Parts: sequence; structure tokens; C-alpha cells
Amino acid sequence: MPAGKVLITGGGGAIAGEMAQRLEARGHTLVLADIDRSRMEANAKALKTVPIMIDADLSTIEGIAALAAAIERDHADLDILVNNAGYIEPGDAHDLAPAVLDRHLAINLAAPMQLARAAARVMLPRRRGHILSIVSMGGIVAMRGSAAYAAAKFGLRGFQTSIRAELKPHGIGVSGVFPSGVDTPMLRYEATHGGSPLNFVGRVLTAAEVAQAAMRALDSGRLETYVPYGDSLTSRLVGAFPWLIERLLPVFEAKGEAGRRRFLAQRGLDR
Repeated sequence: MPAGKVLITGGGGAIAGEMAQRLEARGHTLVLADIDRSRMEANAKALKTVPIMIDADLSTIEGIAALAAAIERDHADLDILVNNAGYIEPGDAHDLAPAVLDRHLAINLAAPMQLARAAARVMLPRRRGHILSIVSMGGIVAMRGSAAYAAAKFGLRGFQTSIRAELKPHGIGVSGVFPSGVDTPMLRYEATHGGSPLNFVGRVLTAAEVAQAAMRALDSGRLETYVPYGDSLTSRLVGAFPWLIERLLPVFEAKGEAGRRRFLAQRGLDR
């Protein structure tokens, strides 16, 4: 795709920072959207050009609507939307406050849906564009203690599969990247707050690896890109036969717990 304008949600995050550098190197104009301006500004320091920065709270209906309206009003030349913002609060669903369940759905599902709608509306007249979502292996196989997160990511996977069929005839691509555990502040929070040990069954990815996978997704136009691919084979098998989860969970959780302890020790978080 020729260089154009790219909007990245969760623009202050580690994956967004890596993606921004790669997209800038290809000549794209960058728009970052995040609730935390200081984090966006930190990512901007690694860029050669100053990106547009939008303060956006995607945990509320009003915040989502405001950013969607800004896309249609101010960014009608948008070529790529990257739904990167994510949120997880580990815990059994019955122990989480209703507002926490709602926050999972808002950030991880409602926001990507509404922003994709807005992006499609400005891309359709030009018959070009791409909507890319950073999903998760958690959108393929559900994890204990992450029910709200899994529900949102499962929903996002279904949504992007549907809109791909709708938009492809109009020249607009739709893709998703499905990483396993990524070394970000969100994963470190999970590791220290009772998150699923399944995040640590395999090697923990770097943000740079996920960003590179996202670039491959944009280049190939594939519906789903898995990183690492090997992890996806087990996830997709179990996802196809959900009853397998109960049988395999104890084995994978034991392996993942050992990986979690190793992850914490390597980063000095076990003290």
C-alpha cells in the first residue's frame, strides 16, 4: 500500500511504539490515540517526525464515540487503522466488579468495532485502506481467570472475519494479529496479579516481534497472522474442540507457572 495516514490506538504502548517506527520508515503519516499523553510523547521521541496525538479514553461510550467522530471529521484521508489498545484485569468473572467487565468489553471490543466502522466509512469512497487489529491467542483459546478478556477477543475475531467479507469487494483489507504472551506492562501486571499462567507456556515475545508480524499482516493481507505460528497450532486445535481445555489445562498451567516464575526472575519482579 502507498504511504498514507495511519491511526494507532493504544498509541503510548510498547507495540504501538515499535509499529510507529516501522510505519514512519515507510513514509506514513502517524496519528497516535491514547488516554495517557505522556506515554504517547515518549513514543514520539523515537520518531523523526512529530505525530498527531489525540487524547482518547476508549473505556467509555463517550470516549469511543469521540474518537470515531474525529476519524470521520478530521481524518477522512485515513489509509490504515490499527486497533492496538487493550486491557485486562485478571480474576474470576464472579469476583470482578461489573464496571471492570464493562471496561474489558469497551476497550477490547466496542472500540475496535466502532472505530472500524468509522474508518470504513472514510475508506469506502476511495476504495482503499486497511483495518488491522492486534487481537490475541486469547481470542482463539479461552483462559481461566480471563473470561471477560476472552469474550471480547473472541468477539473481535468474529467481527473482523465478518467485515472482511463486507469490505474486500471495495478494496479494503481487514487483518488480525494473534500473539501469545508479549513482554509489555500489561503482561507484567498479569504476571504479578494472578494472570493466567498460559501466557508463559512458551517463549514470551518482544513488542518488536509483534510489530514485525503486524507489518507482515499489512503486506500479505491475510485475515489472521499468528505469532509465534507454532503456538497457534495448539491454540487452534483446542479452540476447535473446547472440551479439550479442561483435560489439558492442568498440564499447561503447571508448565506455564514455571515459565511465569522464570519470567519474573529474569526481570527482577520476583522480589
